[in-house]
This record gives sequence, C-alpha cells and structure tokens, in this order.
Amino acid sequence: MKIFLNDFIVFSGMSIHLEKIIKCFIKCREYGISLNPEKCVFVVCFGTILGFIVSKERKTPNPKEIEALVNMPIPKTPQDIQWNGKNL
Repeated sequence: MKIFLNDFIVFSGMSIHLEKIIKCFIKCREYGISLNPEKCVFVVCFGTILGFIVSKERKTPNPKEIEALVNMPIPKTPQDIQWNGKNL
C-alpha cells in the first residue's frame, strides 16, 4: 500500500531548516509516506497553503477562500448540509 501526503509545510528559520527537512524525510520513509518530486517545492518565502497566504512576515486567510464561503448558498433543508459524495 502506498500513502501519499498532500499539503504539509515545514516552517523554520534557515539556520535549522535543513535539519527539520531531513527529520521529515526520515519520518516519511519510516511510515511509508511517498512524496511526488514533481509536486514538491522547497525554500519558498511566500505561497498559498491550506487556505492561507503565508509569507515570512505573517499568515493571512486567502481572500478567495473567504469569498467562496461568503457566497455559499444558505442551506434550507437538512439535505443541503448532508454530504452525499456527489458534491465534489
């Protein structure tokens, strides 16, 4: 069985970043977690992850995510809030 892990971030200062990345790789290997090199990005100072815009200075909610929530239709029936697997 192969396990793929989507969207994780290693946040640290540059002086210890390599050490933390190595620890993550060791844990991934230990638990059989595969990383797709084509989707991996390293040493990023600014980006979007898990609904947030992350930079060296701060982490802020992504305005696109907030807009999607604000514009979401208000549920009117219990079925409107039940996940049926077809919403994706």
